[in-house]
Amino acid sequence: MENRDVLGTGRREAVRRVAYSLADSGRYPYWQALQDVLRTRYGVLETRHLLNDPIVRANIDQRCTAARKKSSPHNGA
Repeated sequence: MENRDVLGTGRREAVRRVAYSLADSGRYPYWQALQDVLRTRYGVLETRHLLNDPIVRANIDQRCTAARKKSSPHNGA
């Protein structure tokens, strides 16, 4: 039973890392926009498990916003 939890935790961490990477890409405006990519890669259940966490959603939204500001041609650079 413990091994199953460890494997589940590792998979959830992998999904979270990919979600954050997608958010950091600047291609997505908010968490809902990248959930289809996660569903395709990891399935509905894994994606739902990750995105049901309001803290994770807030982190993704913050990363999306920051990445889009960096990639904006009007960022003052």
